[in-house]
Amino acid sequence: MDVELTLPAEPVALAPGVPTRVPVQVRNPYARQLDLRIYLARGRAAGWATVEPETIRLVPGQTAEIGVFLTTPPEQPPSSSLVPFTVHAEEVATGEPAGFATALLTVALPVPVAGDMIARPGQRYAYDLRLVNGTGQPASLLVTAELDPPGGALQVQPDTVLLRPGSAVAVGVRAKPKRHLIGTPQKYSVVVKVRDGYDTERPPYLTEVATGTRKPRVSSLFAGIVAVVLALGATVAIVLQGTGIRLPFLDRGKATPVAQVTVGRPYALIDVFPHRGADGGRTAADAALARLVGAGMPVRLVDSLSSDVLADEGAGFWVLLQDGFGTAEAAQQFCDQWRPVAPKCQVTS
Repeated sequence: MDVELTLPAEPVALAPGVPTRVPVQVRNPYARQLDLRIYLARGRAAGWATVEPETIRLVPGQTAEIGVFLTTPPEQPPSSSLVPFTVHAEEVATGEPAGFATALLTVALPVPVAGDMIARPGQRYAYDLRLVNGTGQPASLLVTAELDPPGGALQVQPDTVLLRPGSAVAVGVRAKPKRHLIGTPQKYSVVVKVRDGYDTERPPYLTEVATGTRKPRVSSLFAGIVAVVLALGATVAIVLQGTGIRLPFLDRGKATPVAQVTVGRPYALIDVFPHRGADGGRTAADAALARLVGAGMPVRLVDSLSSDVLADEGAGFWVLLQDGFGTAEAAQQFCDQWRPVAPKCQVTS
């Protein structure tokens, strides 16, 4: 008689002292009812095993799942070697063998950390990596990050963490992907890995990836238009120079690049106006600026396209802000002070 028993194809990884359920599928291929007892063959795994339920009744063609719970002693040392274990089925009434299946197990340390990475609302290229230790042992962790494609800057804070059992921590990841002068928006990835702080050669416990797009300073379309205009201007100049007609724009030299504006972190974000409409949103931004200045509030108006710190999705924004704060707490005090006239004020660090 061969009752069909199915065990996991991959080796079962056990953690010292942690119960692990191994599912076992049992199928009755015969035309009569079977009452079966399930047990493990003698061996190391049998001393760690509990079968639930230990007996099952299967009607013809029925498949059921039972659980083999394996619990190694807490002091069991981890090992990379594979240990076979065999699950048997026998008829309850007669004790006759009814079938068996064999699988492999290994004893390894549990992965001490789980987590995910999310983008910070309203902040470009900034993420929070949230880590949780769900085990009973402290975990020393090393957090590293890299950009794909390479180029630019990355900051991880803190990059080393001692995570106590049952505790959680948020790691800040700030990226500044390389920005090309001319071209199309380029895709980038921020790859963050969490490793064992004592054994950095081990495979990472956790890998999280965030993706985005980095705009060039000047788009290909705009650069092409400028090139065409300059070419036409040069052609007209060549034609007209022979006539003695002087073109004023030829004396102006090269165009001055757009000045980049420095915005220091942390800063107080007061209001945002998209670049849209006939004036690109400038009238509304200037009106809001005048109202706040008239109320005595110190505030700056910055074009997001002139800053690497401010978000500039779409066509960009006019941003009302104030910076120069030594700490996030100082920026929060500023927002609290001016809340009556600037209710949207929030701190961006």
